[in-house]
Amino acid sequence: MVVPLTYFFTLLETLGAITLILGLATRLVSVWGVIEFAITGTNGVLFGIPALMKDFGLLAGALVLLLNGTAVLSLDGLLSKRAGK
Repeated sequence: MVVPLTYFFTLLETLGAITLILGLATRLVSVWGVIEFAITGTNGVLFGIPALMKDFGLLAGALVLLLNGTAVLSLDGLLSKRAGK
């Protein structure tokens, strides 16, 4: 992979992690996690790489975030409540 493209994806993952910690754009960021962990987990199983097999657990966590959305205490939930009033 081209080095600048690697930096771009690293930046996206870092920003995604920050938004998850802050509770913003949870569903949008979890789509990234579902795609990434499906690819890396499948590679771990196909090629027998134990370090990548744990990614199916991370895939399950990303799916939970994607399907359930934001938690009660997240900023997304607070902002949507205020916008609805």
